[in-house]
Parts: sequence; C-alpha cells; structure tokens
Amino acid sequence: MLKNADGKTVKLTSLKNNKEILVLVFVASSCPVTSLYWERIKGAWYNYRQHKVKMVLVGGNSDDTAAQIRAILEQKDLELPVIWDENHALAKKLGVEFTPEVGVLGRNWEILYRGRIDDSWRDENRVKERHLNTAITAALEGKKTSDRIDEPFMGSHLR
Repeated sequence: MLKNADGKTVKLTSLKNNKEILVLVFVASSCPVTSLYWERIKGAWYNYRQHKVKMVLVGGNSDDTAAQIRAILEQKDLELPVIWDENHALAKKLGVEFTPEVGVLGRNWEILYRGRIDDSWRDENRVKERHLNTAITAALEGKKTSDRIDEPFMGSHLR
C-alpha cells in the first residue's frame, strides 16, 4: 500500500498523467549513499521538470519516516513529493532492492529503466555515465535503456 507524506493512501496511477514519464527514486534518510546523492537527484529534477517528467521519492524502510525524508528535502530546498511504500510492495514489483535506486516508467506505465543513478556513488566528480539522465532522455523518446540493477552497488538494502 502506498501512502503520501500525510499518511493518506495513494494509487500509483494518481502520480502522473498519460503524457508524463514517472521517475521513482527509492531513498532512505539513514542511507549514507543516499546522502551523497541528494544534489544529483536535485540536478536531474531541475534538468527534466519542464519536459513532462514527474519525479517522486519513495521511502519505506523500517527505520525511516516520511517526515525524516521531508526534513532533508526542506534542508536541500528540493520540492519533490514523497510516497511511502509499506512492506516494499512497489520496490518488489520493480525489482528494486537498494537505496538510492530509480525506476523510470513510460507513458504507458511500462518499466523503461531500473537501477542506479550514475556510475560513481562516492564522488560526483568521477561520474562517467549518468544512467538516470540517459534513461529519462530515452523514455521521453519512448525508448527503453539497459537496466543497471545487477551491477555492484553500494547503497543500503531495503529493510
């Protein structure tokens, strides 16, 4: 069951219209790798927010709350909706196991990408491939990109 930051039940289909791409970013306030990605998430949101792309943060870890994530967003001046994925049902459906990982859903709700945001979790200056940006650009053209879910990833396991 998905809930919004106010604890009200929300349906996935209410998060976007059929002309938009939906980017789901799975995060955890306690994940040290997620903490390294807030500015990169913000950058992707700024780059694509005018291009019929809807970005939503997805929380749900047992040691986390939507309020903790909202506090980080306020601190980072990042205006993104947060949904809560109780029991990780949405994450399981998409095959997401770690934070921060993303799922990009196309206009017809097909999964066009799932995986990591880029190829350098430690240092943004060492990024060679911005997987999320590539996936969003391809999704806007109706194309799928190669998932980056099976490559080694240092994020926190969903719990």
